[in-house]
Amino acid sequence: MTQTYLGVDLGGTQMRMAAVTREGQLATPMFSVPTGKQFSADQLRTNLQSLHSQVRSNPGVQSIAAIGFGITGLVRETTLSESDFLPLLNDLNIVALAHETLGYPAKIENDARCFVLAETRFGAARGARHVVGITLGTGVGGGVIVDGKIHRGANANAGEVWSIPLRDKWMEHFVSTSGLVRDYKDAGGEASEIDAAKLAELARTGDGAAQSAFQSYGADVAVLCETIRALLDPEVIVIGGSIALARDVFGEVLLQRIAKHGPRIAWAELGPAAGVIGAASLHL
Repeated sequence: MTQTYLGVDLGGTQMRMAAVTREGQLATPMFSVPTGKQFSADQLRTNLQSLHSQVRSNPGVQSIAAIGFGITGLVRETTLSESDFLPLLNDLNIVALAHETLGYPAKIENDARCFVLAETRFGAARGARHVVGITLGTGVGGGVIVDGKIHRGANANAGEVWSIPLRDKWMEHFVSTSGLVRDYKDAGGEASEIDAAKLAELARTGDGAAQSAFQSYGADVAVLCETIRALLDPEVIVIGGSIALARDVFGEVLLQRIAKHGPRIAWAELGPAAGVIGAASLHL
């Protein structure tokens, strides 16, 4: 009988669940439900039951040993301490709720740490012992692996790279979707409603303002990587997230700026499944 582990990626827009093997492979499809700022503890309990039923009905699942959660926000032991995206779950003991609801042993961790854990064990940083993961999307997140283990720091803030100071603001002011859009408009871009994916399309077709925005973005991600190198000296920095899909329009400037000192930059391999796989592997 193949033993599997439930992985849950609990984000600000959706919650995804799948069964994962000890080898880091999805044993089922990822099933999802929407979340949002009004997502409550009761909704979490109900949707856990619903997603669990979908996973259990899949022929790829025979035995489930435990459940792990990767959650957006500040996580302390068993509790989501602070999340701007899931405010109704703040201070909720999610480990206790999950165990009461589904009966499995449960663990929780910040979603960016689950991302880097998955990529270190099963993805782009396989074999490395010292790894930092960066997630590029609406904002910027991070996670740190030291000697093969998640490093949380004294106050569970290790890897919170969004708050690194840059030009009298936070890193996330620049390395974010809003930062990209702001640079695009400052460079003369005229589209009124735009997001990162549309900006990448414009850059690929030769739009000068979009290209300028991504050049600035890549340069700032390079500053972030150089800061990480100086402080932590990792073997690998793994970069993932939705905006990493646009690396063809900003990756070159990033790689050129850090080529002299390293470390190796690896683009994430596990895609949207990384959070689920990392959450499940909290038990491995």
